[in-house]
Amino acid sequence: MAVIVILADMAIMKWCPPHLYDDGGINKKLFSKRPIPHIIFLTLLISFAEEMLFRGVLQTHIGLWAASLVFAVLHFRYLTKWLLFIMVTAISFLLGLIYEWTGNLFVPVTAHFIIDAVFACQIRFEHVRRDTHDEHV
Repeated sequence: MAVIVILADMAIMKWCPPHLYDDGGINKKLFSKRPIPHIIFLTLLISFAEEMLFRGVLQTHIGLWAASLVFAVLHFRYLTKWLLFIMVTAISFLLGLIYEWTGNLFVPVTAHFIIDAVFACQIRFEHVRRDTHDEHV
């Protein structure tokens, strides 16, 4: 599931105008200058905490759809960006589905971690590549 989400997100970034998927630079500010071990730690902590709350607690009490919407709304910076809001809602729904299918919270935690870690590392590597390019120009 993580690979599908990553590929879908890469396709959106390739085919859609940047203003549709721009989160205001928050993720770049968070991850562009962090060492990789910090990125791994942060994304692991985030994925574990969010999945424990949204799948382990909310989804079991209010259901898949409601937990997915709460997850999306709490990522409030996406509320004014319709494409990002749809994407985060869909990802949350997929994470909830794999939790329901497997009955194992470790599965959505792992998928969430892979998704976040890949994108955070991508931001970090783009920053390093840009700095290296600027030094050679």
